[in-house]
Amino acid sequence: MTNASIMRQKRSHRIDIRLTLAEYEKAQLMADENNLTMSELFRAKTLKNRLPRRVTKVAGQTYWELGKIGNNLNQIAKAINTSVLMGEPVVVDRALLSQVRDLVKQVRREIAEIDLITDLQDEA
Repeated sequence: MTNASIMRQKRSHRIDIRLTLAEYEKAQLMADENNLTMSELFRAKTLKNRLPRRVTKVAGQTYWELGKIGNNLNQIAKAINTSVLMGEPVVVDRALLSQVRDLVKQVRREIAEIDLITDLQDEA
C-alpha cells in the first residue's frame, strides 16, 4: 500500500496515551514549532514520516535577504553585460569580489549548520 493510498483512507482507530506534564509540554512545543497538530506529530514520529522542516524566523529572514541580494547581483550582472556589449571597460574590484565570495561561503556554511541542527533535533 502506498503512502498516498494510506493518506486517503479514513482514520477510524483511536489511541489514548498518558504523558507526564513535561512530556506533554515537549510534545506540544514540537507540534507548535512544526505547525502540526498533536495527532499529526505522533503519526509522523511513530510511523517514521519525516517532519516538515521548520523554518525559523531567522532562517525566513535570511532567505528573504538572500533573495534581495540575488536580485541585486542580477542587476549588477546585467549592467556589466550591457557595458561589455557597448564596448565600455568594466572595472572589477578584486578585493571586494573576494569578500563577497567569502561571505557567500560563510552564509552557505551557516545555513547548512542550521539544517544539520534541525535534522538532529528532528531525530531526537
